[in-house]
Amino acid sequence: MDCTVSNYVLGFHPHGVLVAGAFSNFCTYATGFRELYPGLNSYLLMLPVWFRAPFFRDYIMSAGLVPSDKASASYLLQRKGGGNAVVIAVGGAPESLDAHPGTYNVLLAHKKGFIKLAMEHGWLRAIQEKLQGVMGVALPLFHARGIFQYSFGLIPYRKPINTRYMDELSELFDKHKTRYGIAKDTYLNFV
Repeated sequence: MDCTVSNYVLGFHPHGVLVAGAFSNFCTYATGFRELYPGLNSYLLMLPVWFRAPFFRDYIMSAGLVPSDKASASYLLQRKGGGNAVVIAVGGAPESLDAHPGTYNVLLAHKKGFIKLAMEHGWLRAIQEKLQGVMGVALPLFHARGIFQYSFGLIPYRKPINTRYMDELSELFDKHKTRYGIAKDTYLNFV
């Protein structure tokens, strides 16, 4: 798989107390991420407040951390040539408060920004830019349903935007939980 042709948004769960899992996976060579995805540069998003301390800022930036604001993530996702991955601890700092031994809580109910970010910088954005170049006008493109049919239209779908993400995440958790000593009857909780 050639990871250098596109830019990516990667979601990370759970946030945990110090985001140590995300840091060791995406900012170091400890887990083999760079061997699995050669040419892909990962950038872990971190609260902007940590970038205000001058020397600490330089230290964390050298490890591949960037502020978790939309402008910083968009800058990386707009880079030409691809090969960039923005890594988001989706539940953020509030999810870390629910990190307790034996619980598997994922704060996702009101977290849609990472999906919107991926859509803005993915295929939808590419189509919009091509149409703007041809027509000279930026057209808002969206995917919606009709009143009596569900193929196309102007009415938003009834399903929340992150439902598919939640389904895939649950399936991934269920598939691998026993490998890590988690009981078969344990389920992922979305808060």
